[in-house]
Formats: sequence, structure tokens, C-alpha cells
Amino acid sequence: MLSKRFKELILGLIAGTLFYLVYSKYELSYLIFPAFFIGLRREKLTFFTFGLTACLLSLFWLRLPIIQSGEYPYVYALLGAFLIIFLVFLIQFGLTYLVWSFFKFTWISLPFIFVAVEVLRSFFPFSGFPWLLAGTPLINIPLLKYSLVPFTVYGGSLVVLLLSILARFNKKQIIATLLGVTFLSFLGYIMHREREISGDFKVAIVQTNIPQHIKLNKELFKREYPVILELIENAQEENPDIVILPESTLPFFLEDLDTVGKDLLELSKKTPIIFGIIEIERDFAPYNSVVLLKDGKIVDIYRKHILVPFGEYTPFPFKYLSSLIPYFGLTDYEKGEGAKCFKVDKLSIGTPVCFEIAYPFYVKKFKCDIFAVITNDGWFLDSDGTYQHMRMARIRSFENGVFILWVNNTGPSAVISPDGTILKYLPYGERGILFFSF
Repeated sequence: MLSKRFKELILGLIAGTLFYLVYSKYELSYLIFPAFFIGLRREKLTFFTFGLTACLLSLFWLRLPIIQSGEYPYVYALLGAFLIIFLVFLIQFGLTYLVWSFFKFTWISLPFIFVAVEVLRSFFPFSGFPWLLAGTPLINIPLLKYSLVPFTVYGGSLVVLLLSILARFNKKQIIATLLGVTFLSFLGYIMHREREISGDFKVAIVQTNIPQHIKLNKELFKREYPVILELIENAQEENPDIVILPESTLPFFLEDLDTVGKDLLELSKKTPIIFGIIEIERDFAPYNSVVLLKDGKIVDIYRKHILVPFGEYTPFPFKYLSSLIPYFGLTDYEKGEGAKCFKVDKLSIGTPVCFEIAYPFYVKKFKCDIFAVITNDGWFLDSDGTYQHMRMARIRSFENGVFILWVNNTGPSAVISPDGTILKYLPYGERGILFFSF
């Protein structure tokens, strides 16, 4: 006969595995409800086994960027990934359980505590990590997905948590919960508005598909430049109104555009071009920038505002450890001023960069007609992380009622409708061009 402790352990492992299947590339969204129902228990062993298994399986891809850098042994990649995963687990599940204990483990308090901790870890520590939010799978669930609109994905998280443990409430709480969820979804249905786009507008999304190991080798990356130019020329043959390329597209800095990039400037005389590039200013202060070229010159620049901790900057106090770990001593990127729109003909285009799409309140600041999210998920290969990232873009499109062009280096790239549906798609690992007309 199985001991009680062993049963608690098994339940935690089952719940964590179900959670992972929700956030994996398979997107088995409805499993989120049994995952939370089985895993969220007063028994510590089940609760923490669930949380650790869920985080470990769903975020194991975090090792890949470290491996891709080619500078550190595999064991360092595992250690770095485990530290981040454990921190996410400790905040989301450890803090939730601690606060829940102050509320004497009342079931009705748990969803509100869990979501409050989600909000906290979206901003702390450092730039936060708004990944694996409970409301994420609702983008694939009809009717309930409207709960994402009034309070963004965090409102959706509350709905998921309430419905997942509904059976643990008393009769009055069940009725109140069902009425609350119905009201929130109906409110979202009323509030959901699609941003109107006036006139015909044709976009060309270029998926360059340059693997990260080539981008990290200057000489190999330079050899890809003629290929990039050829892709732009091929896109221009279809007479688009704009050609859009991914993050860090070119094998040189923005300051070299007038010399090395003369051919690109020439191409922009035929069609406006948006692309990601590293911009260097005073004293080697780099920006992760998005540039709009038109008529052979730079028309506008957006500089990434929310930077990736340990990827684009080293937060305090880790700089002091640079003598022990040289990686911490690398030059930090500078932070841009914030959201803005590029004007192309009569259309305005917002260009959140990569990690920024994970922040619902920041994305709302882009009061633009459409969004073109410039990203390079070549760091993550064809892992769950790549698809988790794109799912966030689907949620942001639905929350804001706006078309999102998901422009990814190695793919997948996509056109996402204001209801979060993928209308056109270029799969991972393919070099190509995606055309779409509004």
C-alpha cells in the first residue's frame, strides 16, 4: 500500500507534468484546470513538487541561450538555468504558500494570492519575469479568453485559478465565482475593440533564418549580408508598402550604415524598411534599436526600453562579481525612452522588441495602428521557449485588439489577428517572406 507521502509526491509530479503540457509547444491548454486542481493543495509536498516540476519542465529551455553563446561549458548552462528556474519557483510557489498560510489556507483566498504574486514577479526582481502566467492558455479557450481584456492576462489568471479549484469552495462561493467569471468575460466581450486600419496596406515580413552561432561569428555573419539584401529585393518585387526584418538583422552597427550599408539605404528608396540593429553611442553605450529607413535615410529610431537582466545588462550587485565571473563585467545596454510609433504612409506601427512583448501594461502604451514585434528567438532554437514567446504576442494582440506582425529571425514568424488567431505562418528554420494585406 502506498504511503501518504508517496501519494502526495506522485500528485505533485502529475500536476507539474500537466502544467508543462499546457506551456509546451503542444499547447494542450485545457489541461491547466486539472493541473491546478491536482497540484494546489494544502499538503506542502504536493504543492511544492507541483511547482518545482512545472517550472523545471516548462523553463528548461533557459539553458539554451548560455549554450548558444559557445563560451561556457554545458554544466554552467545547466547551473545558470537551474538558478533562474529555482528563483521563479521560490517566488511564485514559495511566496504564495507562505502568504496563504497567513490566511489559514482558506481556498477562496488562494487564487487572489497566486495572481498577486504573478504580478509581483512580473516586475521584481530586476526587470521581472512575466513568464508562465496562469491566464496564458485562455487565448486558446473560447468565451473565457474575453477575461483577458479588462485586466489583461492577470484577470485571466484569476479566472483560471478560480475555476480550477471551484470544487473546493462552498455553495455560496461557487455561485459568486461563476457569476464573477461570467461578468468578467462579458465585460471583456463588450470592451474588446479592434483598431481600425484605413486603406490598403501590404506588409512583407522577412524571416532571415540566420542561426545564432553564425550571428556570433563576425566573419560568418558578414557573408550572410548579400543574402539579406537579396531577400529584401525579392520582397520588393511584390510591391509591399513596408518590408520588416527581425531583431539584430545586420552584421554591423547602425553607425556603419552610411558606409557598409549603402546597398540597404539604396533599397529603402524603393520601399520603406524596418529592421533591428545594434546602435552605438558615446563611450560605447549600445542600444538594441529598431530603425525605419525611407528614401535612403533614417527616418525614425525606437530603442528597446525593457532590457533582459543578465542578457542585456547586469543588475546590481552582480557587477561586483565580474572578477570571478567575467560575463558579469560585459558592457550593459542603454535603456530607450519608451513606446513610440513609426509613421508609414497613413499607418502607424509600434515595434516592441523581443522580451518587451511579455509586459502587458507596457505594450498598451503603444497607441499604434498595428504592432510589428521584432525578435530573435534563434537563442532558443526550436524549443518550448520559442513558442511560449509567440503565445504572448497572441495574448497582447487580443488584449489590445490589434494586428501583430511577429517578425522572428529563425522563426516561426506570423501574422496575428486582433482576436489572437494566427492568420499566416512561416515555420521555424525556414528562410522566406510572408506577405499580408490589411
